[in-house]
Amino acid sequence: MPRPELWTRIFALLGALRTLLREAVPELFGTIAGDARAQLVAVTSLVRRYIHVLAAELSLPPLAVGVPKENSKSNSEKLQPRREAPFRLTELISPPKGSSASEGTDTPFIQWALMFEAARRLNAVLATPQKHALRLARLLRKRKGETLKPMPVPGHILRRLPPWTDALLCRLDEEARPEAWAGINTS
Repeated sequence: MPRPELWTRIFALLGALRTLLREAVPELFGTIAGDARAQLVAVTSLVRRYIHVLAAELSLPPLAVGVPKENSKSNSEKLQPRREAPFRLTELISPPKGSSASEGTDTPFIQWALMFEAARRLNAVLATPQKHALRLARLLRKRKGETLKPMPVPGHILRRLPPWTDALLCRLDEEARPEAWAGINTS
């Protein structure tokens, strides 16, 4: 695993969340939903920043300029519909209109199922981080501007988590967004 000092800590948090979800009774999930949601938000932010750190360490080959593609599609071929990625590598500053994300109003069973699926996707990302880092590096080459929120996890969620989680978030955020941290750590 690349950067094991980061990966193992993130994986430990994700493992604790998955254990919490596996041991929960789905119909009674409402009693622990807030804690599980806080852990999910933190782990998701950690995974995104970890992938950003790995992507920054990659060097992509230069883009070919002016070379026609050999396999160019003819007009008669239908374009494939764009497939939604299983994990969004960037954070949106504002949620899209009509967002289908659960806001805690679903039944406890539905909340449990949604969080369980989100934890499964995070586990899949951590199982193959280099693949996702390469995808992000290609995306960042095309896209300019901010891709991560300045505040990865809101304060009311951080208060529910152990202090070392906040320290790990700060460390990953500093490595993922060095320009935002420039000048802060000068000594």
